[in-house]
Amino acid sequence: MSHSDNEADELILVDLETPHGGGVRLGTLVTIRWMAVAGQLLALLIVRWGLGFDLHVHLTVPIVLVSALLNLWFSFRADTNTRLDEKQSAAHLAFDLVHLSLLLFVTGGLTNPFVLLMLAPTSVSASILGQRSTKFLIAVSLVLVTTLAFTPFSLPWKGDPPQLPPVLIAGIWTALCFTLVFLALYMARVGREGRHRARALAATQAALEQEQRLAALGTLAAAAAHELGTPLGTILLASRELLDTWQGDAETRADLELIVAQTSRCRDILAELRDQRKAGSDSHFTETDLEALLREAAAPHAERGITIQYVAEGVDQLKVRRSSEFIHAFRNIIENAVGYAGHLVQVSAGWDKETVSVTIADDGPGFDPQIIKRLGEPYVTTRHPTPGKDGGLGLGLFIAKTLLERTGATLEFGTGATGGAEILIEWPRATLENSSTKTPSSKDKP
Repeated sequence: MSHSDNEADELILVDLETPHGGGVRLGTLVTIRWMAVAGQLLALLIVRWGLGFDLHVHLTVPIVLVSALLNLWFSFRADTNTRLDEKQSAAHLAFDLVHLSLLLFVTGGLTNPFVLLMLAPTSVSASILGQRSTKFLIAVSLVLVTTLAFTPFSLPWKGDPPQLPPVLIAGIWTALCFTLVFLALYMARVGREGRHRARALAATQAALEQEQRLAALGTLAAAAAHELGTPLGTILLASRELLDTWQGDAETRADLELIVAQTSRCRDILAELRDQRKAGSDSHFTETDLEALLREAAAPHAERGITIQYVAEGVDQLKVRRSSEFIHAFRNIIENAVGYAGHLVQVSAGWDKETVSVTIADDGPGFDPQIIKRLGEPYVTTRHPTPGKDGGLGLGLFIAKTLLERTGATLEFGTGATGGAEILIEWPRATLENSSTKTPSSKDKP
């Protein structure tokens, strides 16, 4: 839960442009380059012998063959399954840019319609590489595009080639430069958000799986308590009868008394587990009331010096499916509320004929109004990142929002009556009631 602080808080959009898996596989670049070589040779063939245009074959064909020879070297001398690092990937893309611009330079420069292909390497870099490599390739592209504007070679043509006015050449140059920068920035932003969301969803999946393992462990413990009750009762009964009829030495009697005492203790522990988890109930592990679910989610944070107050209006009559999504989502929200609260966190729940709602509010500093519309996005936080902890990366609220939306909920972020942060969570009542009658299965898992 991201809050504002008049003295120190500031918006942090965590930048994960640091290594996110490296560049690209060498085989991918080799394959793309073979496609480019084939396309270039086909275009030269059509222009020279299909259309009969004047073409500097002695210049264009060797330029294409340079790229083909380089590709042959990589194909036979290098491991194409190697994943290139960022610098190596940028070097390959820079070569492709220079090679393409050289071919365009001897075939008309900016007047050649294929000059649009200059956009491709920079766009690829923006989508898979970091900012430094992308900026480098943008700079190289701008220099090369500018060079193409001053080529002495005319556009291949039958007879005298058309002469474009300088103003039009300048317009093409301006459009290409603008599109290069805009497209690179656009692709970089989309790619970065995609990587951030993929990482955040992976963290959500890991957190949910952990919660499911804990829930399964609790179920197993309760089932074990139920199943062990009968044999322990038999052991206790037999040991007591043996103790009552024992006429032998005192040392053995002491051992029998110890057996009776420890067996009784085991039965008491198992009975406590059965009472707490109601192992004998068929629906305990699938259904519970909403207030009990909220209390269970908040239980780990009840001893942190902050009062957690529950205001429930008849929700003990509303049965919901006890799922890891609910528990982990509520636990994340309550944990952040407790972390920012001054003294009190209020958890309110209520329902009517149409909706079921839960409100979690604290008496802390409240949400920063500058980022309240972005809350719930991954890596948006007012906390400085803490290595090894999701909370410092703004994932807590994203995970909670994602899990709750999977259950059909909608979330609203606002300011409570005391000025603190408030999160309103609402479901259509029919959605929750339908989920409570649904038998959990592997398909329910995200």
